[in-house]
Amino acid sequence: MKKILIAVLVIVSSLSFGQVFFGNIHAHTSYSDGQGTPEEAFEHARNSGVVDIQAITDHDHDLNYPLPDGSWKLDRIIEMAEKYTVEGEFIAISGFEWTLTSRGHITIYNTSEWIDRSTTDLYDIYQWIVDRKATAQFCHPGKKYGDFFDFEYFPEVDLYINTIEVGNGAGANSNNVIKDEYFERYQRALNRGWHVGASANQDNHHKEWATANDARTAFVIDELTTEKVSEALKTRNIYATEDRDAFISFSTEGAKMGDVLYDIPEATLKVEYSDPGERTQRAYIYSNNGVMELNVSGDEWAIEIDVKNPLSYNWYFVKIDQIDGNEIVSSPIWFQSSTNKYLLNARTIDPRPVKGLPFDVGFDLINSLREDQVISVEVRSGESVVFTKKYDISAMTCLEITETFDTVDKDLDFYVDDELAFRVNVDFVSFTAHLDTSHENYFVSELKPLTDILMGLGGEVKPVIGELTEKTTFEGQVLILPLPDADTFMKDFMAISEEQIGFIVNYVEKGGLLVVVLAKKEITHPSVESYKQLFEKLPWSVELENGGRSVSGTSTGNLEIGNGGGVVILSWDEATGKSTIDEETMGFIELKLGLK
Repeated sequence: MKKILIAVLVIVSSLSFGQVFFGNIHAHTSYSDGQGTPEEAFEHARNSGVVDIQAITDHDHDLNYPLPDGSWKLDRIIEMAEKYTVEGEFIAISGFEWTLTSRGHITIYNTSEWIDRSTTDLYDIYQWIVDRKATAQFCHPGKKYGDFFDFEYFPEVDLYINTIEVGNGAGANSNNVIKDEYFERYQRALNRGWHVGASANQDNHHKEWATANDARTAFVIDELTTEKVSEALKTRNIYATEDRDAFISFSTEGAKMGDVLYDIPEATLKVEYSDPGERTQRAYIYSNNGVMELNVSGDEWAIEIDVKNPLSYNWYFVKIDQIDGNEIVSSPIWFQSSTNKYLLNARTIDPRPVKGLPFDVGFDLINSLREDQVISVEVRSGESVVFTKKYDISAMTCLEITETFDTVDKDLDFYVDDELAFRVNVDFVSFTAHLDTSHENYFVSELKPLTDILMGLGGEVKPVIGELTEKTTFEGQVLILPLPDADTFMKDFMAISEEQIGFIVNYVEKGGLLVVVLAKKEITHPSVESYKQLFEKLPWSVELENGGRSVSGTSTGNLEIGNGGGVVILSWDEATGKSTIDEETMGFIELKLGLK
């Protein structure tokens, strides 16, 4: 784990919790794909004694169908929420869930109208939320239901989607609702710029609203009123818990979890925990600058951590693992620049670019002001300026940008208007090798000894999934071409096409290194002729024989091609580690790759 620069002081004074109330803000009834009525749901939750707050969020598309008496379902949910709310005792919330799987699901609260997925896509529902200034939540983000186009960021929408589920599920006798996938997406949303607090909800579909398990969204408010609950959702003063009554506090001077502070280069964070009989196993502070484990134990403790906020956008949240396996996740505290201009999500487009070659870098440039801005971006490595450019960014806009860099410096600091915004450590490799697997030659496991050798030389090996294209071929410095499996049932896919033969020859003639792995077993299928044609069109006098098991016309497997290109021929046993690749061949590979 990366370490945050910190100083830690364990506090022995008494805990200073404010009021905490527990809720379940994602649940369904028979008005969509659940059981029971909203009236039953609110009554059940209120009488259960285990939650103070309950929301009903039936699916949008099911709300299009009126009830038998002709009334609209959302109107009835609103009516029942008002009926069962008792200020100071129990707060019932009306809402609905917009569901477009592959895009994502969003619960929307306290609106008098709804809109369904048949007439909206993700950007449409975002605009609908903004137009109504609604309060909304990202639900169970991940592969199954969607992650909102990798949490593509919109500053205006960020004002209204204020929470995200890190926990979701109503499994009987199981509190395991905080999933690794949701937890990872939570951090991804924060890193893209979203200001969302952490929630955990049961997403009930049976008549066990709030009682299916102990998952809760905890509201950090000083009194239980509709106004305070609504405000807490908007300001993210909440945390997610798998324990029904665990109390945590996460604060700094003048702020608590969910708050945003500006222009504070250093801060003291305070974490407090209390849950009698439920000891802490581990506790962490997560940040966009790293992860730190806290030195705490027991069922009641407090700790202070001094942190430095080096960037123009910094966030911190707490995760606590209890001894019984339950997890608790706080909402963040943000420390940001008051310029409201940020650069986030900087990365190399190829995660491991080749050192010495130009490479593409992507980043998000954010203008959170309500006026158009000219934003200056400068990238430095030490005292050297690697890149500089000015961008015209419209008001309340996030612009996704890709630029080409030509530098061998690995430590890149991104500045926005001379303020440090982001740091990237470039993971350079010496070369890229593409391993063809598209011609019934999927030998990724068998060829691991060969690929391990190449990686040991500082390279990266990427299997070619799908069609071998000219673009893919020329993007690498090495092309590994294993001859196909003679025993495959898909023999029509064994041959390489004339087009592929053409660009492979061109690739070698322009300096690429082709590594041919001879057949594991003699190929009797006519497709072997395509590989013979490749050998014939290369500028040499080498022929493929014995169904691809051997070659003639050379006493060595290392063949120099004009303009710096080369061909290496390896037997199946050499490529799979059953016999040793000789020193001459290894030296030839290193020479062709500029490593010696």
